[in-house]
Amino acid sequence: MNFDPTALPDLIGRFHPLLLHFPIGLLAWAAMVELICIYRKRGVPEDGPESLPFVVPGAAFAILASVTGWLLADPNDPDTALAWHRWLGVSTSLLAILTCGVGIAASRGSSVAGSSYRLALFLCVPTLMGAGHLGGELKWGDGFVEKGFEKVFFSERASGEDPVVPAEREVVAKADSGGAQAEVASADVSIPAELAAEELFHDKVKPLLDKHCVSCHGPEKAKGKLRLDRPDDLRDLSRDFPLVVAGDPQQSLLLELVLLDADDDDRMPPPEEEGLSNEEIQVLETWVTAGAPWPGEGPKGPVGLPGPLHSAEVILAKDDHEEEEVSPAEEGDEESKLSPEEHFQQVIEPLLMSRCVECHGVAKQKGNLRLDIPEAVFADREFPTIVKGSPEESELMLRINLPDDDDERMPPMGERLTEAESQAFKKWISDGAPWPEKKIEVPQVPAEEKDSAETKSKPDSVVPGQFPEFPRIMLEDPEAKTAISEAVEALTALGVRVGPISRQEMAHEAIFRLLGDRIGDTELRKLGGLEPVLTRLDLARTAVTGASISQLWKFRRLRVVNLSETAFTDDDLATLASLPDLTVLNLFGTHVTDAGLDILKQMKSLRRVYLWRTQVTPSGAARLADSRPDLLVDIGVTVEKNSKEEIEKE
Repeated sequence: MNFDPTALPDLIGRFHPLLLHFPIGLLAWAAMVELICIYRKRGVPEDGPESLPFVVPGAAFAILASVTGWLLADPNDPDTALAWHRWLGVSTSLLAILTCGVGIAASRGSSVAGSSYRLALFLCVPTLMGAGHLGGELKWGDGFVEKGFEKVFFSERASGEDPVVPAEREVVAKADSGGAQAEVASADVSIPAELAAEELFHDKVKPLLDKHCVSCHGPEKAKGKLRLDRPDDLRDLSRDFPLVVAGDPQQSLLLELVLLDADDDDRMPPPEEEGLSNEEIQVLETWVTAGAPWPGEGPKGPVGLPGPLHSAEVILAKDDHEEEEVSPAEEGDEESKLSPEEHFQQVIEPLLMSRCVECHGVAKQKGNLRLDIPEAVFADREFPTIVKGSPEESELMLRINLPDDDDERMPPMGERLTEAESQAFKKWISDGAPWPEKKIEVPQVPAEEKDSAETKSKPDSVVPGQFPEFPRIMLEDPEAKTAISEAVEALTALGVRVGPISRQEMAHEAIFRLLGDRIGDTELRKLGGLEPVLTRLDLARTAVTGASISQLWKFRRLRVVNLSETAFTDDDLATLASLPDLTVLNLFGTHVTDAGLDILKQMKSLRRVYLWRTQVTPSGAARLADSRPDLLVDIGVTVEKNSKEEIEKE
């Protein structure tokens, strides 16, 4: 047994559902009693109001419900409905106390108090009803009561199953020639897959999200700071576990969450709400498989054909002189006939040449990455550029599919790759990413620029960012194993993703980032017990402070630490410098400055450090890279190495 007094507020807050019904019943019944008295034209008795015995306990329970509700709610939750619910609850308590006080005064013979009692009570009850209504919507979703009225008074006739978007439609062509009888012909017109997917979105997916998701993840309420009424959060591939990976339902967290058991706390919608039907889940899976389109407008007809998609007939007006175009399907057939090597030479190589080599070639290596030689493309990196046979694990595919407004999208400027070009890369990687010996012919660099580029490059003998080999972590101590199991159980109950990285050893990882700022110093203490096996720690976007970071020195096996978008500062670097195996450090979006670079320089085991959106300057990063040829310094821009004269001068 391990008593934690800091968890007492949470425990007390959990009694809110038990207590909230008492003031509703008692105060509502008190108002009903007074209404009956008014109907019978009876005044307030001299010995006190008849409903006072209900108001006194009602006021007491209202206070308890308000206190527990306040403790239960997340103070950082931006939900406006929750804020209204809380303040209406407090107002109800204050009005109930006022009503109680006036009623007691009336029972002692105050005639003024007698008339004021009913006024106070009739103000209290509507306030109580408003708080209860908002509480019900927070629990059961927006419009919970209104939907009940709609079912009774505005019921719709059963319309049967929704029409399925057909892949092909029969098109009738009618022609009128000089009053002669019209000829009727039929033809098959294939609707492009993109249009079918867009229609599926408008017809089924958007209503599904509005019905099940937007009440908790919308403009009025954004649980977990997640919104599902717009595509931004849904398509955010920078998340550790993206909600939707276009074209891949298996990698989409949204599908995983809706398929969880009904009693699983992580299920979406929550366990207390009705889950998605099998048909609705199938709709989501079909939509994601089709690329998860989120068009801004309603359904349109096929290009070149007037009328909406559901038109029963379409006038065909084909020009006799029009050349037949090769359909996308036929193009795909032609491309599929190519061998993987031919596919690279005829499709992938020209794409790399035209869209990638300018920033990732011999003259310029943005982010220390080259895409003109296979040695660099397939090099061992923290986030591998290409993983042969696995597009999902390839950083290149992730960057290609990022939204247009993302700074990490590839290409970063100009038009993005088309869907066909993206699929070409995906096919190439799935086929094992073959790369024949012939390299891409890049534009010739002038001799002076070439000499300059060569002098700026690191020595061939030292390649930055290479990972050292670590021995496997194996434990036999039963006490240590018990402590590890207890820590994993405690962290899992908290919602942390924690467990072994591999079946071959006992190295563990702990990912806190999914919980965001709900994780602070108190929660981080639950890592205790994982000291001998924890090698990867992800604290991105959490609320940890220097107090808990200073305790990380105990975890001597740590190799990868992610502290991006936390309150991390230069003062916290000293603790991390004591970790003998620390290889990768992500400080994206922290408060690190050039003053902390000297400590990073002394961290001999460090091989990669990410300093995007920090206060580190390009010149400071260049000095660090110069002093540590084995260290990959990434600040999001090309780091130009300083000359020896500049370094000595500084």
